[in-house]
Amino acid sequence: MKSLLFSSLTLGLALFLSPAPAVQAIDFQTEVRPILQKRCGKCHNGPRAKGGFRIDNNKYLIKRINTEEDAVFHPGHPEKSLAVKKASLPRSDTDAMPPPTRGDPLTTIELATIKKWITEGAKLESTVDDGDGNNTPTAPTTPTEVTFHEWSNTQGATLKAAFVKLEGKTVTLKKEDGSTFDYPMSSLAPVSRTLATKLASGQ
Repeated sequence: MKSLLFSSLTLGLALFLSPAPAVQAIDFQTEVRPILQKRCGKCHNGPRAKGGFRIDNNKYLIKRINTEEDAVFHPGHPEKSLAVKKASLPRSDTDAMPPPTRGDPLTTIELATIKKWITEGAKLESTVDDGDGNNTPTAPTTPTEVTFHEWSNTQGATLKAAFVKLEGKTVTLKKEDGSTFDYPMSSLAPVSRTLATKLASGQ
């Protein structure tokens, strides 16, 4: 009996974690840029940006996205990206970014988001020309704190994830490693369906 119960819970957990056929790509404008502004904005904004590395203007930012040895963002290779290397250093290291005196380090989720974006090609989103060819971002966003909730499905399996959106009969959730996935509302437990509906309506 115990073996049967364990097998049932294991199957339920597997169904909960792998219902989606595709994982959404990281969006630079809404997910990456807010992190950069929050963690790097004090030193890397405007004409006097440290080291000439500006995150407030795509014209300059794109110059640091390349395959050179000192590339800040190396498309497809977060392990070769200077930004990831420095953000991963101990806070006691003088090369750690951001410097301890200038702000808090990236959270695990923020760093995972940056890594995933780089792995996916480090692509910038659409911009508008501000009149002199600077191609400034269309809609700078203010970073928001991510709240994780406990979700359960009809099989009794649970998972901690953040709510992203609800479209029709499908809810999109973000796991703690930064990855997102879609899940059918019909497979969620009643309490989780209610939670998704409330979060979608802004309650």
